[in-house]
Amino acid sequence: MKQAPSYWMLADTEVPLAWDHSKLDSFASYFKHALLFNEKLMLSDAQAVNCMNFRRLLTKNEDFRQVLNKDILSVAVRAPDDAPQGHALTQVRDAFVAEGKQRTQNADEFQANDDLELINSRCEIALYNYTQLRDNYTNGVMRIMNLPHVVAQFGVGDHAYIVELLNQESERNQGLGRIYLQQGLGAELTANGHAETWARHRDLLMKISDAPYITGIPTVMAADPIYSPLHEEAFNLVTGTDATTAATATEVTSVLALQTDLNLSSYQQALAQLQLEDVFYLRSTPEYKDYQKRSKNPVRNEDELREVTEALIMYQRLIDNMIIRRKLGIKLRRAEKVYRHLQSMRKVGQEAGAYSLGLALTGDALTGGALTMANFFVGSVLDKMHERDQRKLDAERHLYAAQLERSQQDEKIGAERRLNERPETVYTSVVASS
Repeated sequence: MKQAPSYWMLADTEVPLAWDHSKLDSFASYFKHALLFNEKLMLSDAQAVNCMNFRRLLTKNEDFRQVLNKDILSVAVRAPDDAPQGHALTQVRDAFVAEGKQRTQNADEFQANDDLELINSRCEIALYNYTQLRDNYTNGVMRIMNLPHVVAQFGVGDHAYIVELLNQESERNQGLGRIYLQQGLGAELTANGHAETWARHRDLLMKISDAPYITGIPTVMAADPIYSPLHEEAFNLVTGTDATTAATATEVTSVLALQTDLNLSSYQQALAQLQLEDVFYLRSTPEYKDYQKRSKNPVRNEDELREVTEALIMYQRLIDNMIIRRKLGIKLRRAEKVYRHLQSMRKVGQEAGAYSLGLALTGDALTGGALTMANFFVGSVLDKMHERDQRKLDAERHLYAAQLERSQQDEKIGAERRLNERPETVYTSVVASS
């Protein structure tokens, strides 16, 4: 089964990381982090147009354009009835200009065409329509309104009256809209002599109006959301998680910490050492694939959590090794590539159950002579070389981590993956004021 794309809300314009020019380098490190830990990323068309740091990287860094690949990045594009093939991103941009929604004072960079046309031509385009979003929004609002802890906050009388007004609006307009909940509902309550009801519940209704809107694209596109605490309350509302449950969520076995002080992938400056070719190499490794296989499913007990944690540790060690190699200017040696190839063959052989002198013989290897006695002895020598090299890399990693901690450049990327029925990743280090 194909893994669902991950919807990257750190490109959302509510997060300064996405548009603040001074955070361009930080945005690049976060993007690399997301690529390292997710099979495929998805942006909405609004994010592709209005996430200015993404567009700046495409414009200023030709190397970064490698992410514009159908296997790496998809864009959820609106396809209204009059344009079933989907709107081009330049059309979405023009609509934003008309509505004054751009997240930059530089008209030239916002109204540029080249970067948007590149995204349109090279990325996978996943279509959605307003009917889908409106139906999802309406269902989301009504589902939240009927959660027991939400009903309790309104009180039975106020709740019943507001739900009646919502049902009437939904029948009039074939669904609910965010503008009605944020403006029309208040005007209607006031006109009916219930201004105090609106004043009493306005803040809660704003949250209820925002939650299905913010979570609409990942829900409609069946994407695993990646978001910051800025959006966390919205996701908790949509999934029916109340404040008490959310407060204890980090204690359950389904949470996997993607950052510690022990690995370099937690540091923005360390990730800046990686080139995109390094990121793509790491995504091709058995360690990455093993982590992906284990982290895309719900975790139901401590043993499963231990297995996915072990896979994560092995993968993060590989990331750290690559960071140190880049920092020291060391290329991946041929001996290391041969070692990794033999390790992969050993793993396949162990799973298949065919062995010769501790080395796997499977498939073509059994008939084609790919593995010989010499391979066994070469493998033993390479094991010793790898162990020696690993000790050196570990020492350099320790020194580099200590250097980052002492410097003023030790900003960290905090993230956790929640392995529920719909896996979610929360970047705890990204906040509204960051």
